[in-house]
Amino acid sequence: MNSNSSISEYIKLCSKRIAYLAMLSVPIFVVVVIVVRIITPVQYTITGTLRIQSDVGGESIADQYNISELSKAAALTSISLVDNSDTVQRALEDARIPDQNPAEFQKRVTVTQINDSNVLRVVVKFDTNSTQGESFTAYLLNEANVSIKEAFASSNPSFSGVVEDAGRVTDISSPWLTAFISGLWALAATAVCFFVFNMISLASDKTLRSSAKFDTMTRLPVIAAIPPVARTIGSERNLNQVSNAYRVLRSAIKYSKRGVRTIAVCSPSPRDGRTSVAIGLARSLADTNAMVLLIEADMHRPSISRELRFDSVFGLGDLLLGKANIAATINKTSNRNLYVITAVNNVNMNNINVCDLLDSDVFGKMLEAVENEFEYVIIDTPSIELLPDAAAVAGKVDACLLVAQYGHTRTDVMKYAIDVFESLDCEVLGIVTTNSPQRSGAFGSVSHYYRSSNSRTGEGFFTTLADNFFGVVNMIREKLPGGKKEKS
Repeated sequence: MNSNSSISEYIKLCSKRIAYLAMLSVPIFVVVVIVVRIITPVQYTITGTLRIQSDVGGESIADQYNISELSKAAALTSISLVDNSDTVQRALEDARIPDQNPAEFQKRVTVTQINDSNVLRVVVKFDTNSTQGESFTAYLLNEANVSIKEAFASSNPSFSGVVEDAGRVTDISSPWLTAFISGLWALAATAVCFFVFNMISLASDKTLRSSAKFDTMTRLPVIAAIPPVARTIGSERNLNQVSNAYRVLRSAIKYSKRGVRTIAVCSPSPRDGRTSVAIGLARSLADTNAMVLLIEADMHRPSISRELRFDSVFGLGDLLLGKANIAATINKTSNRNLYVITAVNNVNMNNINVCDLLDSDVFGKMLEAVENEFEYVIIDTPSIELLPDAAAVAGKVDACLLVAQYGHTRTDVMKYAIDVFESLDCEVLGIVTTNSPQRSGAFGSVSHYYRSSNSRTGEGFFTTLADNFFGVVNMIREKLPGGKKEKS
């Protein structure tokens, strides 16, 4: 699989799951904001200033200049005397602030020299109580004066400190801002985890999620792409897309190079949408006034009678066991051209080998008999992964359709199904994909029509245009006089 298709699959997967990211992000953001707001106190920034001056003055201008330079040097030296742990400890004791580690609290004190002058700026970060913070700052400056005076007592000249600003609140850090920023970081982390998870999920995913995977894995043409059926109000457009997809499938059957009349609809694994495709194809063929018989050969999980909403007296199990004739098992539906043989009705199949029944001469003769009465016979078979029943049916029909679902059918099971068909030397007309993502525009439902098994997504725009053109042409031909006749 090329890198472009990988990126395309990744984008589709992220788009499909983006609603989960939105639902997850909102509570994470709210929880982080609330928690950070609770644990983050209001922080006050308190600023004070301390001027270092000489105890003597100079008589001449030169002496005053020298003393000024010495004062600047003394101020630089005094920084370490203001924010050391001993000074902080004495200030905490003076301000009566208990339970504080002076070494830890020292990190809240910042001392800088203003413009290389003899003035020091003292900044203290204090939580919760601004009054207590201002009191601590004032005591810190006073204790710093004591330390400075002791340090320079023996120097010539000696220096001392003068408090110019005992400390005032200059900034208030709101916890809501911190909480909001933390919430944004949490959202960013959630988004990163989301995209990384999708990347890992896609790398480890063994299901068929793109046309490139279908092409590479199966070497068979995708002759119809059935979109998901919307079950909401206003889904008329979706129903039209589904109908058009089945028309494309119908055209592929009618205008195939080899005229086929009996078709087995198979799937690699359960819940691939095989029964829905069999019903949809039978209905679409019946809409062309062709006589169609739909046979339910899945005797383990029959569902066609429930899907078509009718009751039958006898079924295929009764017929193959000799408990009913063909006429008794054929049921008419609301569509005057569509008839159905359901799976079982009066037979307990627990101790009966269904595969042997389908592989028997009775089933083969039954197919020969109904071929004389119906133009098309569509057979719904069990999944190949679970049961060998489909292989028994595939050997008795003109061709098979392989149904696979986007994002559900696994590549290993698909490969196994293809190997089974190749070993049976059974003609596979192509693949029908269900739950298929649709192209936008008028040609979305006729994509992949008549695509050869050697085609690849890299063939570009003109291949897609040709596929769509032939799909539209064949749908128009059905509407023209004589369009219902099979191609010779």
